[in-house]
Amino acid sequence: MPRDLLPMVRDKLGDLYRIEREIGRGGAAVVYLAKTQDDQTVALKILRPELSITVAAERFLREIHFISQLKHPNIGQVLDSGERDWLVYYVMPYWDGPSLSQYLAKYRHLSIEDALRVGQDLLDALAHAHQEGIVHRDVKPDNIILTKKGAILLDFGIARAIAVSGQTSLTKSGIAIGTSAYMSPEQVSGLRDLDQRSDLYSVGCVLFECLAGRPPFVHRSESVVLQSHIREKAPDVQAFVPAVPASFSAAIARALYKQPDQRWASAREMSDALTATATPP
Repeated sequence: MPRDLLPMVRDKLGDLYRIEREIGRGGAAVVYLAKTQDDQTVALKILRPELSITVAAERFLREIHFISQLKHPNIGQVLDSGERDWLVYYVMPYWDGPSLSQYLAKYRHLSIEDALRVGQDLLDALAHAHQEGIVHRDVKPDNIILTKKGAILLDFGIARAIAVSGQTSLTKSGIAIGTSAYMSPEQVSGLRDLDQRSDLYSVGCVLFECLAGRPPFVHRSESVVLQSHIREKAPDVQAFVPAVPASFSAAIARALYKQPDQRWASAREMSDALTATATPP
């Protein structure tokens, strides 16, 4: 990837957005802080050039347009998308709060109460999206923003848009669809037809890390982590944090079962279990 795409981005999109600076790079996109014509601050995301070569832009943007119809307080809505001279982009609101990954890098873990709140926010967002037939496919701390109003889940369906609009060789090019520490066993196995239970597995991984300060499976080799999702039973979060209520630990453990039909059936069902944990007896 070119070290600095900013001059090109300004040249191609400068009539639409005032692009200030690069603020992040992820597996799918380079992110810029920008202003709209009416001075709204947004995150302008440029699909990585490696993906632009492999992904059919028209189909990707059709998927993005479908995703943009999601409206929920805990979902980062897609405000705009398009293509300019091979630059494929999509735009989301900009939140000043830290990502969950930034928070965990600084403080290592959340309190039990804050982890419960984050879990309920994520599950509320997912329940809404799943009802519309949209599976996130990449629930991870990098895609979660912590704000005063709650956790915001970003990049809804972007992994799906890449998967359905790309060639079968996409993952062989070294660009992963998903993030190894949070991928469900069926996602690791390469199944394309994932349902809501794959997202719930990822939520289980995220909540485990929020409490324990590390994901369920950790190894210097990414391939070992991927195989662990398929073959190894997830550890009990209480082994790391004994103060975690048994009901909270059990809710996470059920989300992390290898077989989808053994997990929570829906985000709403898992959310109800977390609500029961948070409610004093």
